[in-house]
Amino acid sequence: MVPPSFRARTAVRPEVQALRAIAVCAVVLHHGWPAVAPAGYMGVDVFFVVSGFLITGLLLRETERTGRISLRDFYLRRARRILPAAMAVLVAVTVMTFAVVPRFEWRSWLREVVASALYFENWLLAADSQDPARDDLASTPVQHFWSLSVEEQFYLGWPLLIIAATWFAARRARDPRRALLVVLGAASVASFAHSVVLTTQDHNLAYFSTFTRTWEFGVGGILAILAPAVAAGRDRLRSAIGWLGLALIAVPILAFASPEFFPGVVVLVPVLGTLAVIWAGMPEGRMSPARLTGLRAAQWTGDISYSLYLWHWPIFMFAPYLTGVPSPPWLMVLLVAASFAVAAASKRWVEDPARFGVGRRRPRPALLLGGVATVAALVVTAGIVGPDALGAEACERPARTGE
Repeated sequence: MVPPSFRARTAVRPEVQALRAIAVCAVVLHHGWPAVAPAGYMGVDVFFVVSGFLITGLLLRETERTGRISLRDFYLRRARRILPAAMAVLVAVTVMTFAVVPRFEWRSWLREVVASALYFENWLLAADSQDPARDDLASTPVQHFWSLSVEEQFYLGWPLLIIAATWFAARRARDPRRALLVVLGAASVASFAHSVVLTTQDHNLAYFSTFTRTWEFGVGGILAILAPAVAAGRDRLRSAIGWLGLALIAVPILAFASPEFFPGVVVLVPVLGTLAVIWAGMPEGRMSPARLTGLRAAQWTGDISYSLYLWHWPIFMFAPYLTGVPSPPWLMVLLVAASFAVAAASKRWVEDPARFGVGRRRPRPALLLGGVATVAALVVTAGIVGPDALGAEACERPARTGE
């Protein structure tokens, strides 16, 4: 179980940390051993639901506490949380690309670095999937930034939607939570319907589109409105729901092997599983899933999940360029261990100082410095890859779906 000291140090719910651990491990397992977890990319869907739940809850609490939402404070918090580690990875990828990757691949790789830094990587990949010359979606070390792009776009629009709903409720003297349920529910239903239809027409476009993924954040937000806290008692029911949720996440990750039907209706399974785990919380009892989700290893992995997601894929991608051969299974084990070590270091010396140290006490100078460094990197990169970088021809490399 989660020790009291851990609960005291963090305001994050332990089941949420466990979900983050499951999600990132699914993605890492898929990238390292795709035959073992053929649908490990569903870990991203778990992240989306968790983000929708946490962000909506945060904004609701701010609205109820202050009567308003400070967009400035919200975006500063998001920037401190996301940008430092992401920019560190992009800088490292750029340096390693120049150092070890053949020059003919630079343009293709660096165009995605630019797209990732500006958070439109998902739309770049979606556009590439429509181009017959690029529809193999050749892998790059930053292809996984597509999901961060979707999440950033969600962060831009979601607070505005909540502000509009609460303003409308205040004007009509209505319950703001009920108004939010209507608005978020309508947006989620429309997004899900769009996802189902588009998947049958173009599953690559459906995979990367922000509009087909919005409902995953939305249902997390709806849960935050309906069940902001875990109810006390009912431990047997909550334990059963918690185990069912974990099964709904794990089974498709390990068994689903038809990506041409994803996301579509299939994504409902891990999404519902994630909602179930969050609702169940950490029930007491001998048969509680908290005995598994509350393990120190799971909580620690959840704590470093963001950095682990960012760093593992570049490490996997650059290894063959350093060794000269595809990575055998024994080396993949070492690369996973290295990914955990780098992620822990990134959490300790990049993420935390920005969130809780200098970046929190003096956010503007810290963010300004990060912004200047990012712009400088983009200028240098754009100068190297050329003005037509985003239209560069694809490198010939085995096809792979971005996670």
